[in-house]
Amino acid sequence: MRIRRILGICAAVLIGLTASATADTQGVSDTEILLGSHQDLSGPINFFGVPMKNGLDMAAAEINAAGGIHGRMIRIIVEDSAYDPKKAVLATQKLLNRDKIFAMIGSLGTPTSAATMPLVLKSGLPHLFPMSPASIFYKPHNPLTFGYFSPYYDMMGLAVRHLVEKNKYSKVGILYQDDGYGQIVRAGVADQLNKMDMELISETTYKRGATDFATQIAKLRSDGVDLVTLGTVIRETVGAVATARAMGWNVDFLVSGAGYAQTVAALGGDAMNGLYAVGQTPIPYADTATPRVQEWMKLYEKQFGVPASIEAAYTYDAMHLFAEGARNAGRDLTVDSLIEGLEKIRGYQDIFGGPPVSFSSDSHLPRDQGFVAQIEEGRWLQRTGILSY
Repeated sequence: MRIRRILGICAAVLIGLTASATADTQGVSDTEILLGSHQDLSGPINFFGVPMKNGLDMAAAEINAAGGIHGRMIRIIVEDSAYDPKKAVLATQKLLNRDKIFAMIGSLGTPTSAATMPLVLKSGLPHLFPMSPASIFYKPHNPLTFGYFSPYYDMMGLAVRHLVEKNKYSKVGILYQDDGYGQIVRAGVADQLNKMDMELISETTYKRGATDFATQIAKLRSDGVDLVTLGTVIRETVGAVATARAMGWNVDFLVSGAGYAQTVAALGGDAMNGLYAVGQTPIPYADTATPRVQEWMKLYEKQFGVPASIEAAYTYDAMHLFAEGARNAGRDLTVDSLIEGLEKIRGYQDIFGGPPVSFSSDSHLPRDQGFVAQIEEGRWLQRTGILSY
């Protein structure tokens, strides 16, 4: 009887310690895990942001329907950044100080996430899987930051190397967005060319949200460029390529992963045929997808009333990746236990066919692989197998 009483006291103490640790963790209660994100829901890349919000919501609902994570339900609050760093900062301050989130997940955009990540880290909270391949989101190593994409810098270098060797280009130029994102893309292209004893022979920029690219395309053309690399997003990719085609210039274009989206082919029509891009996860098409992805696409369209897209796939996967780490963390979910749980992930495979994900205590870069794709008859097709840099 005495032994049972002692065991009961020990169990109560352990439960009390666990409850105390949880109670001290912002955004975690006995029944809920509160996550935050900012997306462009009303600005120039809302065709990214809206499906990304949908992907987060869809995955959270699925996880909750299956019992949550150790009995806790996920609640996700998504704020509108309008792809404006100042608005993103205000949204993040609300999520941190008023809503008291446990972690930021899947925030959209290099300039917006670069502006808000310091706020999250200053609060001592995890900054997880931003929707940007910029290396600043995992490097230098910080226990609180976990990347999601293979970096722009490395992937553009990989694609430039492959295409120059394959197609024998001799004069590479670049058009890029005049901000942190564009500068990272430019550095990846320029440094890879330097490794090949080549150089950028022409470069030109544009301001975020620009719609007229006639001057930039004319410069690249007059400089004799035979491959134009692009640090552009969706509308800018379409605008730049369409401008060149309207001028009768049939030069080859290579866009970063920011332009690898169904929207580019849909908005640009026939003018986009031949465009190259760097990819990490294959874009799903209903007639060629696996049965599991076909099922996901049907459920997505039924829930949101629009066809599924690669942007939704990214954040859907990011939420499931968080869930994997949180399960590994155990019932006592704290910032430290989540970090340990994420660092236990080895060879995690999404349903979409992207490269496997692994983390460790030394590296929070999830993948180091990708492929080159090209638009043919309005559809993105892989032109290489998985390439490593």
